[in-house]
Amino acid sequence: MKKRILRAVLIEPEKILIEEVDKPLPQKGEALIKVEKCGVCGSDIHAYYGKHPFTTLPVVQGHEFSGVIAELGEGVSGLTVGKKVVVEPSLVCGKCYQCRSGRYNICDELRVMGFQAPGAYIEYFPVPAEKVIMLPDDMNLELAAMVEPTAVGVHAATRAGLKGGENVIVIGAGPIGLLLAQVTKALGANKVLIADVIDARLQKAVELGVDYIVNVQKQNLAESVHRVFPDGADVIFEAVGKEATIRDAIETARKGTKIVVVGVFPSDPKVQMGLVQDRELELVGTLMYMRPDFEVAVNLIYSGKINVSPLISARFNMRELQKAYKYIEQNKDTTLKVIITVAQD
Repeated sequence: MKKRILRAVLIEPEKILIEEVDKPLPQKGEALIKVEKCGVCGSDIHAYYGKHPFTTLPVVQGHEFSGVIAELGEGVSGLTVGKKVVVEPSLVCGKCYQCRSGRYNICDELRVMGFQAPGAYIEYFPVPAEKVIMLPDDMNLELAAMVEPTAVGVHAATRAGLKGGENVIVIGAGPIGLLLAQVTKALGANKVLIADVIDARLQKAVELGVDYIVNVQKQNLAESVHRVFPDGADVIFEAVGKEATIRDAIETARKGTKIVVVGVFPSDPKVQMGLVQDRELELVGTLMYMRPDFEVAVNLIYSGKINVSPLISARFNMRELQKAYKYIEQNKDTTLKVIITVAQD
């Protein structure tokens, strides 16, 4: 008799079904992962409320996860059963121009586990073996669940072309902004200023070693930047996804500054393109990550060069997933990252 396992399915907005299914077998080229920990992303919340434009329900969510290799399918080499792992959740075609050019993160047919493909809210999850990254044997799996969002920050920093010594502004002190601020410091940035409207998040930034904080509801951002960076910042990261914040980035930028757009915009903002042109500003987009970003993220967390523990606000098990989503909604200002324990034994 096949072993029965649990999985959580978002069947319609605000309705999650916890069901028993047969334990899957890894197919050719796959690794079966016993999923241990999974982080909740803001995009997961959008999908839960039916507001994610690229997610069709029903779907098994979960893409920020860690676990242990349980079984290997035919033809898989280079992986070892029992090893701790994280998984890069992007599924790509490998054939389009972007994939052939080494930029598969912007594949024409990109699908992401937990959105356009099944995700990790299942006790045993078969995934393509080439998407598996093995971890150090003594790495904490809860911290490893933070590798995926950290990789977002690593990729954004890479897109910024950081070489070391830069003065950096991060607009937005949510989980990605706080990780990004730490990543830029770990990769050699000189000083980092982070801006937000929530004091609790800014205080968390102080705890994490960010050099300067600005509450833009109480202080003028441009004036604050000029005080700490008289010559302006070298790079600005927009990590919110709102018209007001991208306008702040453009207005605050000195001439020739690079602005990296990390935030996801739910609607089209009206921005000051005249300033972009006149000041020779560079607007650079960044999407997700690639395997090298994951590998850097693993090293940054494992080595302690960045600290992800203070970002974990609460923990739930998978049977409590709906409760976890409601908790996040009810505690927006103080919740950064919620971790779900998927394994039931």
